[in-house]
Amino acid sequence: MKNNLIYRESQSFITWWLCLLYLLILGAGVYTAWSNSDQGKIGGFSIGALIGLVAFAIIFFTRLRSRIDEEGIHIRFFPFIWKEKTWRWDEIGDAHVKRYSPWEYGGWGYRFGRGGTAFTTKGSYGIQLVVRRNGAKLLIGTQKPEEVNEILKLYRQVNQG
Repeated sequence: MKNNLIYRESQSFITWWLCLLYLLILGAGVYTAWSNSDQGKIGGFSIGALIGLVAFAIIFFTRLRSRIDEEGIHIRFFPFIWKEKTWRWDEIGDAHVKRYSPWEYGGWGYRFGRGGTAFTTKGSYGIQLVVRRNGAKLLIGTQKPEEVNEILKLYRQVNQG
C-alpha cells in the first residue's frame, strides 16, 4: 500500500522572551557605549556588539526542519546539519512521541545526553527513535505532538503490514 501523506514541521529558537532579552542586552550595551563615548571607550563596545550580533544571527537563522513520509523520518538542522539526514522505516526499531525534559540532554539544540542524541529547539515533546542496527536513541523535537503521533501510528501500521 502506497501512502502519499507527508508531515512537515519547521522550528526555530526564536521566542518573544528571547527577543525581549536580546533587546534589553543590546539596549544596555548601546547606553553604556553612549555614556562612555566621551572617554574614548567605544572600541570595546564594537567588539562586544559584533559578538552579540553574530550570536543573535546564529540563533535567528537556526532551523530544525523535519519530515515524515513513506520513506522514513528526515531532518535538517541548519547550520549544524546541512545535508538532510534520513532514517528509513526499515532502519527504525521504534518511533513514538515522548515528553522529555531538556535537562536530560543538557538543554535544547544539537545535544548529546544520557538519553541519546537530541535535535530540539524548544518545548518538551519529541519523536523518540531507536535505530534498529545499533540501538542508538535519537530525539527529534516537535511542537505538534498529537499530529506527529497520528502520522507515526499510520506509518507503523503501513510498514508492519
